[in-house]
Amino acid sequence: MFTIKDFSNALYALSKSKSYAATIVVTLAVTLGTLIAAFNLNYTIVAAPLPYQDEDRLVVGNTPWYEHNELFIDEDSTIQLLIEFYLQDSTTFENTALIGYSWIATSLRDKDDTPKVLIAYTTPGYMQMYQMPMILGRGFNTDEDIHSHAAVAVISERVWRQHYNADPEIVGKSIQISDTQFQVIGVASSDFVEPRFTGPNRHNDVWLPWDFNPDPCASGLYGRACFVGWHFLLAKLKSADDHQRISQQLTASLNAEFQDAIAGVPGAINHSIRFEARPLRQVLLRDSAAQTFWLFIGSLVLLCIACVNTLNLVLSRAVRQQRSMAIKAALGAQRKHIFIHVFSEMLLLLGVAVLIALVIAQAEYRLLQHVAEAYLPRVTELQLNLPTLVFSIAITVFIGLSFAYLVVRQINYRALNSELQSSGKGSGLQISVRVRHLLIISQVALTSVLLVACVLVLQQTLSVLKQDIGFATERIYQIDIDEVGPAITAETRPERHLEKKRDLSDIRELLAQHPAVKAASYANYAPANFDGVFSTTRWPRTPDNIEDIVISRLTITDQHFLPLFEIKLLSGRNFSAQEVVDSSPVIIVNESFAKAAWPDQQAVGQRLGMAQNWEVIGVVADYNLIDQYSPTEPPRAFIPRNINDVGGTLLYELKPGMSISKTELNHIMAQVSPKYRAAEIFSLEQNVKRILFANYLAAGVTSVLSLLTLLLAAVGIYGVLSYNAQLRKFELGVRMAIGARPLTILTQSLRENIKLVFIGLLCSLVLLAILWLFINNSTFTLSLSLSGVLVPFASIMLLTGAVSLLSIWSLIRQPAINALRN
Repeated sequence: MFTIKDFSNALYALSKSKSYAATIVVTLAVTLGTLIAAFNLNYTIVAAPLPYQDEDRLVVGNTPWYEHNELFIDEDSTIQLLIEFYLQDSTTFENTALIGYSWIATSLRDKDDTPKVLIAYTTPGYMQMYQMPMILGRGFNTDEDIHSHAAVAVISERVWRQHYNADPEIVGKSIQISDTQFQVIGVASSDFVEPRFTGPNRHNDVWLPWDFNPDPCASGLYGRACFVGWHFLLAKLKSADDHQRISQQLTASLNAEFQDAIAGVPGAINHSIRFEARPLRQVLLRDSAAQTFWLFIGSLVLLCIACVNTLNLVLSRAVRQQRSMAIKAALGAQRKHIFIHVFSEMLLLLGVAVLIALVIAQAEYRLLQHVAEAYLPRVTELQLNLPTLVFSIAITVFIGLSFAYLVVRQINYRALNSELQSSGKGSGLQISVRVRHLLIISQVALTSVLLVACVLVLQQTLSVLKQDIGFATERIYQIDIDEVGPAITAETRPERHLEKKRDLSDIRELLAQHPAVKAASYANYAPANFDGVFSTTRWPRTPDNIEDIVISRLTITDQHFLPLFEIKLLSGRNFSAQEVVDSSPVIIVNESFAKAAWPDQQAVGQRLGMAQNWEVIGVVADYNLIDQYSPTEPPRAFIPRNINDVGGTLLYELKPGMSISKTELNHIMAQVSPKYRAAEIFSLEQNVKRILFANYLAAGVTSVLSLLTLLLAAVGIYGVLSYNAQLRKFELGVRMAIGARPLTILTQSLRENIKLVFIGLLCSLVLLAILWLFINNSTFTLSLSLSGVLVPFASIMLLTGAVSLLSIWSLIRQPAINALRN
């Protein structure tokens, strides 16, 4: 049983060994802090309750498309059918709502600086189901549901403070979005944890009624079954067990309506939809748990390495305390009393270490929230919580108990009395040879596993970061255009698209004449768009088989686009000026498109489309910029068609040392039409860095982890070898006295140590094989390379050689008499 006196005695003993205590505290604090942060991250993502009532009954309805029973479109919804279901059905769910996101940010036109905001279009049920808290005003009510056309808005606290100076009278005032004035009815609190259905990087700033959602289906080929992105049916089940039953029930009814809607539509044969009532947690978290799990495993291995180092220190201290232990044994102390003494010391050290570790973990939370908020869900919710505190205490007690048990196991209780009777003469007690060998082998094995994993990840990320992305970015900028105009209808859409193309072409001409601009172009999207959005289209290869298609990303642009970005033309030619003016049916494709469509033929001269009216006039090199939507370079197509209403951007390259202001850009656009403004300007270099940020983050984390692992391994191996050298001090002195050269002693010592290292490396190979099998059965992808294994192994061999020299250097560099004296 522990008493206060046990802890006071332990504290007094530790006060006499301050460097020992500080070393253990610092080593364990750093590694424990990383493990605690990784545990909390995994707990928050995987197990922590969502901040919504009845979360087990909240579902996200989605209607993925299937072609020949194979997934065709996953994230998009047949939104017109879901709207009809929302309006007509009131019995299937306890509560329902619709939410849709605009593809591009929109400007607040009532502000002079026209700041960009992200908009969500929703119905009243959304704010009720997710308990949106308000600072001022209220959320939407039934008077603002579908078909009410109530021009009202709820704004976020961030927008309220940054753009409206936290005006307490904001409720009742108007804001302008596009050409519509919306009356502010509420300000949503920053405490609102918004469910991010499209990924963790989506932060909505303004919520508008569903009626103001742009309707891209107005003239769509598929009519009521038109598919558009980022629209969801949100629902609350009557029972948490209803997922499967409702999915089957609604799949039957909605697919029947879907088949009626697409009847007679070319290319729609063998298409179907399914309704999926996916649990809210599954939609929000996706596969993020797999990513954070490996971070936790790496942190756990790092702590194990630190524990091996600490165990060596603890065992060495036990050997140094053998005489005091002998005295205690002579006075009647039993093995349990020695255990209590060691455990008390460890609890004190671990208690301080875990307090510092919690501070370190808190700092790591802030770092994660700063760098990974756009990539990991729920990162903003990271904070110290009860499960994390329990985990911290549990692992602290476990480590303390393990250390105390291992120390007591190494002590021969009977030999303590012999030690006292010998008055300290003789060799005394020692850490057994087997334990010392196990310490080195385990240190090498754990270090090798972690280093190999880190090096493989680092190689994979660096290969992505170093490769040529396939297009130029230096001094090239993208203008995010804010456009104001009347609502587009099915009748006005063709003319508006043509008008927009003419306007952007005229603005491009004026922009190219500016003395600071080297070249300019326009397109629906940049090669690396600032918001990651892109357009796709389907290209039938033959008119006889409309199911034989190539799906590609689509860039609508002019003849200046390829030269501006220095995109390499492999065969054929670029667009001519007349083809751009006439919106001619000509197309340029990339290598991936050409290989997918005509693997054994020349692409130039081939024709595509339902009427085979699109002629391929050129093939360009692939980009090397893989994003989150495609693991490989996708097919790409470039056409000179009219710019549509959901895209349009100006691109320009500055001359060296020159600049152009936003005011000048707005002046240039105003010369063509007052409805265009430069909402924001983005650097293509920064756009690319945003796309590659996950790789930069992975490279940084693995580099730091590798260096920390090597440092801990060096300290641990040096500790054991130094202890070995001290035990052999007299022996080495005798050998030097009879003529052994320092190099001979060093070589023999190195040979002995290398044997242990080889055993440790063999153990690591077994662990790596098991790990590799586990990775292959997971969603995590990691490329195996010979250098990724050999470099860590070679590093450990060199490290062992260096610490072997360091451990006996103080003995072999001095005369033999110095070793023989003690």
